[in-house]
Amino acid sequence: MTQGLFTPEEVSAMILSGQNLILAGDDKLLSTLPAGNWIGGSTPFFILYPEQLTTSFEKIFVNELPEFVCSAEIKEYDETNIQNLFNDAPDNGFTVIIIPYGSAVSVEYSLNVTSFENFAVHPVFGWISGQPLDVLMTTKSYSASGNGPRVTYDKAFAMHVTLPQNKYAEIHIYNTFKQGKGDVIQFDYNNTVVTDAIINGQKRKFADYVREIGYNMLIPLSADYSGAIINNTLCGLTEDEVFMSAPVFKYVDYRFALIDDEATEPMFTSENIVLSVTCIGNFIQHDLCKRFLKKMNGPVVFGEIAYQQLGQTTVYVTIDDVK
Repeated sequence: MTQGLFTPEEVSAMILSGQNLILAGDDKLLSTLPAGNWIGGSTPFFILYPEQLTTSFEKIFVNELPEFVCSAEIKEYDETNIQNLFNDAPDNGFTVIIIPYGSAVSVEYSLNVTSFENFAVHPVFGWISGQPLDVLMTTKSYSASGNGPRVTYDKAFAMHVTLPQNKYAEIHIYNTFKQGKGDVIQFDYNNTVVTDAIINGQKRKFADYVREIGYNMLIPLSADYSGAIINNTLCGLTEDEVFMSAPVFKYVDYRFALIDDEATEPMFTSENIVLSVTCIGNFIQHDLCKRFLKKMNGPVVFGEIAYQQLGQTTVYVTIDDVK
């Protein structure tokens, strides 16, 4: 099972040999690839086993799906049909979806995925594609497909992977943060762009609050969802707005997070792990990566998908034998 950074020429040869591939790299490189059974998304950032934090505009990260996969069907989605994603998923297998940052389909997915028919009935893994942080808000992000092939900023591409009956897939979330004990922050709307917030019961402009406390943008908001700590990264700040990596939701108690000193790194080198991604918010904190993600091998992304959209986590897929 091939995994790692390769030149476009090497990736093209893999595609033409008939491999099922999940790709990540600069959109200009993805646009040079031939037709085949692959999907991809734009990012120039990668973590390579062991302990390498890498930026590359010359190579593409390749995840080849295992040979025992029965089928890998590509489908295209936009904001009008993304609601069918879980219905289209295989009875036994998993789905990989790549969605461009800032697109209408990403907004629809992030805000409404939990209301999609058959949500979470089948494993869905994926990521939000992006660009370098200094141009993320002004440059389009891209997804790509070997059907065509085509590269686009307003469509999502999914690969629905069917497994043999003696195998099953699981989606895992790894979080190096825990919820802090500071101010309680709520919102009275669902959105990825935040204006007002309710701070300890008092409504005020969230951007002003963030500036007032001198907040470190590398530390996410966190919320406790029935025992699971879910993060949300602050991606950008203007005079009146704060841009989030995933939507905030109404009347959930958020607090700024703390690094969890008791966290232990998962076994990313396990042969059963077939795909993994981590958030750009983790990547730019080198000390955190060296401490918790030194065995990571995969692209760095702008929102992780483990059924729903997350922020500042690492998400990975394992395939195991049915016992």
